Amino acid sequence: MLHRKTTSSTDLLIRFLHIVIILSFTGAYLTGDTEKWHHVHMALGYTLGISLILRILWQFFAPRLADTQPSGLSRRWQVIKPFVQRYWAQPQQWLSPTFLKAACSSLFQFSIMGIFLLLPLTVLAGFFTDYTHSHNLKEIHELFANLFLASVLLHLAALTLNSILLKKWLAKRMFWGAESHSWFTLFASLFSLGVLITFWLWYFS
Repeated sequence: MLHRKTTSSTDLLIRFLHIVIILSFTGAYLTGDTEKWHHVHMALGYTLGISLILRILWQFFAPRLADTQPSGLSRRWQVIKPFVQRYWAQPQQWLSPTFLKAACSSLFQFSIMGIFLLLPLTVLAGFFTDYTHSHNLKEIHELFANLFLASVLLHLAALTLNSILLKKWLAKRMFWGAESHSWFTLFASLFSLGVLITFWLWYFS
């Protein structure tokens, strides 16, 4: 059933791109040091870049045409900023349950910001490394990739701690949900899938 109004920030396209980014980064990281899989490594890197572009476009179009509100960097910063302002000068509260919950939530948002800021840097450094064969650029690319991995690990750790403190599995909303989706969300999801399939068919043709 299609529906026009929802306040969810995790719609069908967000979930789809989330899974694509997970699989692409995992595959790209595992194939990064193997010459035999270099072509696949590059394809996965470009897939990450395309997924980021689609995600940025969706950040703009979703509130206007799909009536959903994906969380952007500014909204995530609004979670972190009050936490820092409240607790930075109050170390006596750092072991309180309220602090731990706020800290986990802030670290979770911070890790997402890190992922989305490091993703384009990692992809661009990889592209220019492949284009120029520069050893210095290769080291920069590896640095960004490792920082990206660190952000992912922080993301998983904060998600796990948050789930324990709140006594509910928070990850499930990024993989499935019972809410209905607007026709534009369904169209955008199919369009994004088509873009990625077209790229892979073109790249390996």
